[in-house]
Amino acid sequence: MSRKKILIPMMEAGAGHKMPALAVKTSIEALYPGKYQVDVIDFAKECGALKDDKALKKTWDFALAHPFWAKFGYLAAEWIYPLSHLYLPLAHSEWIKKGREYIADYKPDLVFSTHFFSISVSARAREKLNMPFKTIGYITDPFDAYSFWNEKRADYIIVSSQKAALKSRRHGIPAEKLKIFPFPINPKFMNIRRSKEEIINEYGIDTSMPTVLTTAGGQGISKIGEFVKEMYRKGLKFNILSVCARNEELKKELEELKTSITSDTNLIPLGFVSNMNELLYASDFCVAKAGASTTFEALLMGTPIIFTDWATYSEKPNVDYCVEKGVGWWAGNKKTFFKLLDEIQNSDILKNAKKKLSDLELKSGADDIARFIVETLENSE
Repeated sequence: MSRKKILIPMMEAGAGHKMPALAVKTSIEALYPGKYQVDVIDFAKECGALKDDKALKKTWDFALAHPFWAKFGYLAAEWIYPLSHLYLPLAHSEWIKKGREYIADYKPDLVFSTHFFSISVSARAREKLNMPFKTIGYITDPFDAYSFWNEKRADYIIVSSQKAALKSRRHGIPAEKLKIFPFPINPKFMNIRRSKEEIINEYGIDTSMPTVLTTAGGQGISKIGEFVKEMYRKGLKFNILSVCARNEELKKELEELKTSITSDTNLIPLGFVSNMNELLYASDFCVAKAGASTTFEALLMGTPIIFTDWATYSEKPNVDYCVEKGVGWWAGNKKTFFKLLDEIQNSDILKNAKKKLSDLELKSGADDIARFIVETLENSE
């Protein structure tokens, strides 16, 4: 007997849509071993809509490098809602057509998507093909639900807060279609297989100084690189695990800086890594862009966050949440950033933030979402 198929289409523009998708896939496979075929795909690329795939990914990279336009685009989509839903068919009809062909060939029993356009392409395909599979969308912005996310053709929309649920309601999603679960973090992420001492030794971390992990998400595009360079030039007594991800130019600049200037700062430039959990585990705090996956990975690992960037208005509530709960800080300029570093070295603010973070008792929603998906699938017959 063939296994039922769960398709998880997303778009790999950074890691914000991919990581929740993989988290839910891991949970389904752990909770129901061997029972379902679960496939995570970079949807536009996989279905052959290469022009749309390239255009959308380039647009996101541009938005990261030029936050003004990301914020303008967000506001424009909200201002013209519901006309904003015309953008996909007008600008990316290739994806709609080829996505529909992919769906027809794949024949899913259920589609669960972590990207707004992937939700819409899947729901449109189901409607056009008159196929019986269920569609579930997950909004990867924990405290927001801007217009593109709210696909009324979907059977359910999953959010991670009451705030996001209220915004979905305002965008026309009925209450009976909304489900609230905590943000999903991969169960494997929480499983640290090595001791902190082993990690410290591998990276040459000086235990006499605090350790900070700096990351700008999967694309590595933000002002954080300039802050790291300034820390090194000032000779601040920190270990800096600087994850540059796909930003190879930044990694090269940091390596050249190390060879050209002697500093009391222990700078450790890294490229794209697959062990962010270990790096967070070894760090006292992190400096990050306010992406949802980065934010909640750090929080669940007990690591307070200094935010230096938020790309668009859907990310700002992540900053607000951490600041309000006392587990993070906003430092959008160098003056505020270096004042915070001084406080971390000379006061108890880091200790207090870690205590408040522990008191939040946060949990991953990956298992809960996996159970809901399977329950929906099995009850749809």
